[in-house]
Amino acid sequence: MKLAKLNILIKSSVKTRKLSSAFFCIFVILSTVLMLLSIGLILPMTDNVVNKINNHISRRELETDFTDNIPDDYIESKITKLKENQYVTDVYKIPSKLTFSDSSKTLSSQYTLAFVHNESSPLITSGRTFDESETGVALVPEKIKDYNENERKFSEINGEDLIGKTLELNVGEDTVFKIKIIGAYSTSDPIFENKEILVPKNDLFKYDAAVSGEYSGDKSYMIVVDKPENTETALQELSDICNVYKRTDVINVQTYNTAMYISLATAVLFIAFVIVGFLFFKNNISNRTNELALYRALGYKTKHIFYIIFTEHIILALISIFIGIIFAFLLGNLLINPCIYSLLGNTIMEMTVKITIGEISTVILMIILLLFIVCKTAVKRSEKTDLTVLLRER
Repeated sequence: MKLAKLNILIKSSVKTRKLSSAFFCIFVILSTVLMLLSIGLILPMTDNVVNKINNHISRRELETDFTDNIPDDYIESKITKLKENQYVTDVYKIPSKLTFSDSSKTLSSQYTLAFVHNESSPLITSGRTFDESETGVALVPEKIKDYNENERKFSEINGEDLIGKTLELNVGEDTVFKIKIIGAYSTSDPIFENKEILVPKNDLFKYDAAVSGEYSGDKSYMIVVDKPENTETALQELSDICNVYKRTDVINVQTYNTAMYISLATAVLFIAFVIVGFLFFKNNISNRTNELALYRALGYKTKHIFYIIFTEHIILALISIFIGIIFAFLLGNLLINPCIYSLLGNTIMEMTVKITIGEISTVILMIILLLFIVCKTAVKRSEKTDLTVLLRER
């Protein structure tokens, strides 16, 4: 059987079944848009929730304090025992945060000197981060709302514009330190505040000692646990060694996890919609008894009928998929991404719907596979019906 004759039948079938073909095209376009957008949303959301929320450093941190009158050797013995716990990966002394004003007048407001937590790193938006072995360097927020008390007005400063400049830290009456700004970081992570200048921990200890004369006050230590799910167990075990506590969570994990589960459920619903839709088209193909009867009466074999039915639908499907991809890109960039930014912009969950080649290929293969199975099943099913019955139904 020559393909040219079969192709003529395909063209004729499409022309005579315009309404059915139109419904099929609309369904494939809608399926493509829904699957691309749901996958493009779920993948970055899942990555954000798992890596940025569930595994956030604050969920793996515990703290303990020792008063100033406790001997150092006693503290060291306790720290050694803490480090021996199977869940603990690090225990380190944390410096106190200091409030300062800038004598160089680069910044007018008062700011806080803070440190970078071990096993974490700020998101650098410009410049570079520092190594803890460096000294006299700092990171500033990417956006700074600076208040000039004399002029009584706010000004917005880009952290990038401050890179290379030197701040003069006035942390006491006669205590001034110079630090060079080497980078700007994102304050989207809730572990940081908008007015924190990040410096190496050793520098912060030095600044604090200079202000206080010699260090006085409680000695605080950060305890880092290997996994967030082990934090509570570690807390119970470490509490037998000394007074260990966990600070209030800086992230509402449950809210983000719920949002992720809802998104996953929605994606599953969309996929189920696509599968059910193709099952409907399988019944639609199976009900084309008059056409199938004619093909068999003319001597067409099952493979010829499958070629006609499958080719007819695959051509329409590929055209519809292409249109669906265009709609998905337009909806993603013009509607969904602006909505996501209004909800999550400038937060730790900042994300966009991303439609990649891999996702497009996955959707195309899924639709082609479903179409192949549906057409194969429908045509195969027609073999079990006696030809005289098919002809009688004409």
